[in-house]
Order: sequence, then structure tokens, then C-alpha cells
Amino acid sequence: GLNAWDVSFYADLLKREELHLDDEKLKEFFPLEGTIDRILEVYTELLGLTFERNDQLPVWHDEVKAFEVKEDGKVVGHLFLDQFPRDGKFSHQMIVPLAPAFVSRDGEECLPACVNISNLPRSEGGRPALLRWSEMKTLFHELGHVMHCLCTRTRFSMLSWAWPMVPWPGGVEQDFLEVPSMALEKFACEPLLLQRVARHFSGQGPELEEALVAKIKQLETWMAGLGETRYFSSSLFDLMIHSQAPPYTFEGEDNLTAAELYRRVTQKYTTLAQLPKTNYSASWYHLYIGYDAGVYGYGWSDVYAADLFHTMQVSESGALSSATGQRLRKEILGPCATKTGDEMLRNFLGREPSVDAWCALKGL
Repeated sequence: GLNAWDVSFYADLLKREELHLDDEKLKEFFPLEGTIDRILEVYTELLGLTFERNDQLPVWHDEVKAFEVKEDGKVVGHLFLDQFPRDGKFSHQMIVPLAPAFVSRDGEECLPACVNISNLPRSEGGRPALLRWSEMKTLFHELGHVMHCLCTRTRFSMLSWAWPMVPWPGGVEQDFLEVPSMALEKFACEPLLLQRVARHFSGQGPELEEALVAKIKQLETWMAGLGETRYFSSSLFDLMIHSQAPPYTFEGEDNLTAAELYRRVTQKYTTLAQLPKTNYSASWYHLYIGYDAGVYGYGWSDVYAADLFHTMQVSESGALSSATGQRLRKEILGPCATKTGDEMLRNFLGREPSVDAWCALKGL
């Protein structure tokens, strides 16, 4: 069998051999600057928001880009992009709300604001910064959180978009937090989206051929078994470590440290032994900044997101139409925490949520 550290290497070889997909070649179609602009254009078409650079807005670093978000010419929010790595900066991707949406006692509207913190590649060697397809997908996901934040319309700040890391209470139910962004990220495999977003960095290179788009579509189920077992084993570990005091017990074995528990659980459910003398759980930030005992929520969110996305796909007006977007704003994004996740889903779907779309997406 393979060692854990060999899986990514052989998965890449297999992807090149079976799908004829080369990440290094594919990323030539996703130059950072143009890709972000085109993704925002898609959200403009879908949600009716426009994004205008404003270099006069205060920022905390010279590389941060600031946008005024407008609707019908009126400023309705602010977006900041902090894209590149630097010393002391958070090293993952996430959205942090900077101001909640609410109406003050004297009737003044507080506009929502958020920042996309990411660590994307810089330009080098005379070539622009290029995104791997997976980075483009993650960017679409994170910008989905941005749209949830910016489209929130609530009277009270506690009911506006937030998540447990931020220094004020509120936000949607934890199990629903990832639903909109996970639904919107599914466009990253869709020919309709890829035709809009993918452009060769040279400006004169080849277009993304239909055959290649079809191969990208296959990534929805590529290595899905390994991905899901990794996720579910991590979710189980998260629940275990937050439901008993250390030292831990697993399958009759007592006095386990957190690192030992993680290794036992991961090996049992993925069949992959972990790297010796490592402790991944010590650097897994979800466990400590709001997703503690809640990582399982990504799984439920993905099920609901697949149902939501499928409903957008079969919409008579089209998946990316303004009519679909306005419905999404009215029933899912706008209410935020003023309604339960179940109520919002039923309102958008027109029925009870189902697992069928998720199963079909995973090839089950």
C-alpha cells in the first residue's frame, strides 16, 4: 500500500494518465488578476452588484485592494482583497467580516464590509501570477462567503453575516454557514462558468477546449472516495476530542494523546498511516477558532449545497441569470440569521431538502 506522503504524488500521476490533466498547463488559463475580475463579473450578473476599485479607502497594507460595492449606483458595502503572503499573516484562505449589516436606532444603515484573506502566488519571471484550478475553485468559494456578507439585510447586527471567529456574536446557524459558498463553488466545474472565467495568460494563447472542460467536470468525482474518508475521519476526530477529556480512549485503547488519537482515527477510516513524529491536529486551525465540534457541518452543508446548486441549474431562467440571483438573494443570502437554515432552504427549493443531488454529484 501507499504511504500517506505518497498519495498526492501518485494521484497527480494518475490524473495526468487517466484524465490527461496537467495542473501546470491548466493554470495558464487562470491568471490571478483577470480571473478575479471575471469571477466578480459573474457575481455582478447573478446578484446585481458591481465592484469598483477605490484607492482612497484606508487599508492596512499597500498590497490590499479596496472596492466599493454598489447596487443601482448606490454604495451598499465594501470588499477588501488581501491576496499575497507576508510575514506574520494568517496562512490560509478565509473571509473575515469587518462590519456587520444593521440599522441604528436613529435609522442610519451600517454597510457590511469584509476582507478576503488569501495567500495566492505572486507574479514571477515575467509571467503573471497563475492560479491552479483548485485555487480558482477555493477563490469562488470564499467569494461566495463575501456575497453572503454583502447581501445581508438585517435590522440587528447580531443577525448579520458572521462566524464564530469574529469578535461579535451572531451569524447564521453553524450547520448552514457553508451552504451558500459550497453551492456557488460548484460552478467551478461547470462549462458555463469556465467559458466565462478561463483566459490564457498570454492573451493570445489557445482557448479552453471543450474536451478539456469535460475533463475538469470529471474532477467532481475524481478521488472522491479518498477525499470523503479523509473528511469524515477528521470530523469524527473533531467530535471525539471535544466530547471527552484527555487522555483519550479509542476502540478500547486508553491514555491516548491528541496526536495519537488523530493517528488512530485517521488510519482506521482512511487506511493510511500518518507521518511519524507529526501532529497535524496541532496546526489544524478549524479546531480552535469556531469550528470546534462543528467540522461535521461541512458535510451537511455540502449535501444542502448540492441540492441548492441543482435547483439553480434547472431553473427556467438559467443558473447564472439575474432572476435566479434575485431569488437566491431573497431566500438565502439576504435573510441571513433572521430565519433558520431549514426555512431558507425550503423557501428556495419549494420542497424539503434532499440528498439526491449530492449522491448524483458524487457518482453514487
